[in-house]
Amino acid sequence: MEGPPAAVILLPVLFPAAKAMGINPIHFNIVVTAAVGVGFFMPPLGVGLLIALRFGNVSVTQHFPHYWPYALALLVGVLLIVLIPEVTLWLPHSAGFR
Repeated sequence: MEGPPAAVILLPVLFPAAKAMGINPIHFNIVVTAAVGVGFFMPPLGVGLLIALRFGNVSVTQHFPHYWPYALALLVGVLLIVLIPEVTLWLPHSAGFR
């Protein structure tokens, strides 16, 4: 799903639940933005991936052996910011946002 529709559908439902669970709103929004951005390039419905393959005139099966290390790095990056909130919150905290 693309970013704006995902935000319109998911945020009104998930944000109050995350806030009630005590999750920092800044961290929650960074995680959602990163996850939607990664989803934009993940098969099978990643619109960004499909557009890039169309411009390159390459099929998904030809591209996948070269793509999986980057996809794995994106997933590890999202996992790190989910599990270690300090990674994303040190800059807002140093600027005075809590």
